[in-house]
Amino acid sequence: MTGTVEILLSTFNGTKYLPELLESVWAQDYPDIALSVRDDGSTDGTPTLIAECAAARPKVSVTPGPNLGAGTSFLTLLGSVSPASRYAAFCDQDDVWLPGKLSAGVSALQEFEGPALYCAAVNLVSADLSAIRVHRRCVRGPSFENALVENIATGCTIVINRPAIDLLGSRLPKDFLMHDAWCYLVVAGCGHVVYDPKPRVLYRLHRSNAIGVGRTLWAEWSGRARRQFRDGRERVLSRQAEELRRLYGKDLSPDAVRSLGEFLVAQSQWQNRLRYAIRGAAHRQRPLDDWIYRLLYAAHRI
Repeated sequence: MTGTVEILLSTFNGTKYLPELLESVWAQDYPDIALSVRDDGSTDGTPTLIAECAAARPKVSVTPGPNLGAGTSFLTLLGSVSPASRYAAFCDQDDVWLPGKLSAGVSALQEFEGPALYCAAVNLVSADLSAIRVHRRCVRGPSFENALVENIATGCTIVINRPAIDLLGSRLPKDFLMHDAWCYLVVAGCGHVVYDPKPRVLYRLHRSNAIGVGRTLWAEWSGRARRQFRDGRERVLSRQAEELRRLYGKDLSPDAVRSLGEFLVAQSQWQNRLRYAIRGAAHRQRPLDDWIYRLLYAAHRI
């Protein structure tokens, strides 16, 4: 395995957990890493902390910026990856990387010449790193039809190769769910996605998570339901799919073009939505999730 992995870290008021995260990054066994940090308008001591990190370590760059929100901040970082970097990996400020995380990701991408994305399961932990449960079990496998309605690529586990960096970094979307969901959707439609069932990150749950993940399945679903019906979130997955067609319609595989067209065209009339909800190819990983998604699609809420 050779080639620089550029780690992309977006920070925002992260002094509480950043030192532990950075320690786990430096402890990785992969020999060639660079760290690119974009501070998303912190008002605490985060800028000072990352400036000290940059002064003490080689290959660390820091960019201060206005607050864009986590998703846009990460995609902005992706658009500025060094031409010398062969891979890029997203990094959240409050997690802990497990040993071998980067090596596993790079190793999984070796066989692909075109755009490819690696992602993995995570161990959900409390603020003090006490174990809760494993999250993101991918029972049906990654696919474009799954990416249309569900994100299995937890951002802090993602590693992408150079063709995927160039593909994703060349166009900044205006309407998307989150940076990791967007990357999964684009690469699933234009290249290859590899899912690793072995947890590679301790994903810390606390009150300041950018995207909350429930401690229990009930908490996860109730939180998802609240976000689904929040103002401004109506039909967010369909709008993301439309944005994919606008930006990458000519880059998608023929199968993805067909699946995308069926997913969008069927929404025009309730009869077509009902028919697609019953027989359509788009799907979620778990049976209950899939059943609820299909009800929401028929109700024109997806």
